[in-house]
Amino acid sequence: MEVNLTTVIFTIINVLILYWYLRKFLFTPVTNFMNKRTKSIEDKIQSAEEKLKTAEEAKVKYESKLQMADDEGKKIIDEYRTKAIKRSDDIIMSAKKEAEAIRKRAELDAEREYERVQDEIKKQIVELSLLAAKKSIGEQLDEEKHHELIREFISKVGV
Repeated sequence: MEVNLTTVIFTIINVLILYWYLRKFLFTPVTNFMNKRTKSIEDKIQSAEEKLKTAEEAKVKYESKLQMADDEGKKIIDEYRTKAIKRSDDIIMSAKKEAEAIRKRAELDAEREYERVQDEIKKQIVELSLLAAKKSIGEQLDEEKHHELIREFISKVGV
C-alpha cells in the first residue's frame, strides 16, 4: 500500500476546509445559541431565587402580622371578658343590695303590722275589760277610775 502524497495533502486540505466551514457555520452558532440558552436559564433561576426570597420575606412579614392580629384579638377578648365579669359582679352586687333593702322593708312592715295588731289587741282588751268591769261593779265609774282599772288589768296581763 502506497501512500500517495497528493491524496494525503488534498485530504488534509479538505479536512481543514471542512473544519473551517463547520466551525463558521455550525460550531460558532451552536455555541452562541447554547451560551445564550445557558445565560437565559441562569437568569431565570436567579429571578426565581429572588422571587422565592421575596416570597419568604413576605411570608415572614404576614406571619408576624397574623401573630400580632391574633395577640390583639386575644387581648380584646380578655378585655371584654373582664368587663363582662365586672358587669356581672356589679349586677349581682346591685341585686344583693336590692334584696337587702326589700328584706329590711319587709321587716319594717312586719314590725309595723305587729305593733298595729298589738294596739288592736290592747283596744279589744280595754273594751272587754270595760264590759267586765261594768258587769262586775254594776255601776258607772268615772273616767279616771276607769283608766286606772284598765292600766292595772293590762299590767297584770302583760300586753
